Amino acid sequence: MVYWRGLFKLGAGLKQLSGFFKQFSHHWDGWSRSNETKHAARSYLMGIILPGKRKNMSGTSRRVRLDLNVIQQFLTDSPWDSIEVMKTVIRAISSKIASEKGVIIVDDTGQKKKGRKSPGVNRQYSGTLGKTGNCQIAVGCCYSIPGATRNADAVYCPTGMQLYIPEEWFEDKKRCNEAGIPDSLEFQTKPKISLDLIKRILEEKVPHHAVTADTAYGTNGNFRRDLREQKEPYVVAVIPSEITIVPEDTPVIPAAETKSEDGISMKFPKGVKPKTADIVDAEIPDDDWREIEWSEGTKGKLSAQFTRMRVRVTKFGKPTDETGWMLFEKTKDGELKAYMCWGLDEASLEELVSIAHIRWTIEQCFKQMKRELGLDKFEGRKWKGWHHHAAMVMLAFCYLMLLRVEDASLGEKLPTLPQVRREILRIYVRQIFERRLKIPPDEADAILDDIPFLVPE
Repeated sequence: MVYWRGLFKLGAGLKQLSGFFKQFSHHWDGWSRSNETKHAARSYLMGIILPGKRKNMSGTSRRVRLDLNVIQQFLTDSPWDSIEVMKTVIRAISSKIASEKGVIIVDDTGQKKKGRKSPGVNRQYSGTLGKTGNCQIAVGCCYSIPGATRNADAVYCPTGMQLYIPEEWFEDKKRCNEAGIPDSLEFQTKPKISLDLIKRILEEKVPHHAVTADTAYGTNGNFRRDLREQKEPYVVAVIPSEITIVPEDTPVIPAAETKSEDGISMKFPKGVKPKTADIVDAEIPDDDWREIEWSEGTKGKLSAQFTRMRVRVTKFGKPTDETGWMLFEKTKDGELKAYMCWGLDEASLEELVSIAHIRWTIEQCFKQMKRELGLDKFEGRKWKGWHHHAAMVMLAFCYLMLLRVEDASLGEKLPTLPQVRREILRIYVRQIFERRLKIPPDEADAILDDIPFLVPE
């Protein structure tokens, strides 16, 4: 078995966990038995970091030898604020890894769910499942910094999560009450939830370059408009066959009709007809396309054909105030992709491509939160419990990601997140051997090398 050596000094991983936890401990102050709650929080954090097939409440309680009732109380009934914990995660990221190259990414993730009582469960389409099914969907936000040369060296961390509650749920007050959905909560679309998650990062003034999102968010005109109102640059995917554009220098003239709710008070001269992006693409000369490599993946260089042009987005055949770069991409298998870019007028083509292609990290983030930390293993049926669990998973992910980059030298390849978690387990088991067998660290390491299945891949 191969371990990523040199990640921690002797025993430092678990000591660092204790120090890391201190910046969050105030979230469990302020009520009776807060010391017990802090102990439950530390134990639960360790329980979801340590390996185990079942990262649900019962499995975690057995792993850390803590009574199941204590775990249930901590997650489902304790009055601590999950949003405030998530905000502290943002501050930890900002103080340790934030960069002007950072990108804010939003997306959603689904998980199968039986029955109809868990908050937000519904028969609905999930991109994670790739089909319509009975599931819960959570909207998430991630902060990511591209790797200098390799995709694998990207640094990323979740900054917020919230369950999406379908509109039909709000027609059944009893159902909402039974699931613990707050009375103050009103129906929000996924793009609207994502904007709230982005706002938390902006309020903390975390350095970043832009926002990016896939077509489920980027095609939403209200989502892009709200980002512009916050003067937040973006590179968002749009559906080429749906978005209509004209060249940016196309003349616009005052419209006679009253200004609409969309702010459309201008019109085009007679004869101007907007075109969808896929039609425009067909008219672009071959010489305008450039092969651009944006990173190196596990199978070699990542590249595609790109071009861009200045455009104005239109709506119902009329001009909007949205102007910027339209980035076109042709993949190696001939698929056309398009991105609307705003607030990045001075950015190079390579910069726009880099921002557009950092979006994979939020998918990786969701995958690792589930596979490594059990995000999708919560079995409770309450709004508060799910968000408490999600906040603790985010806290654990943040800890692992900070360890991943903390001791890395400039230009050194970073370990994977699973490697970091396995090294923590190795330290944990080694310390047990040292303490129980009263042996030095090198002998404990030798035992682990001889019995590799104690720290499984």
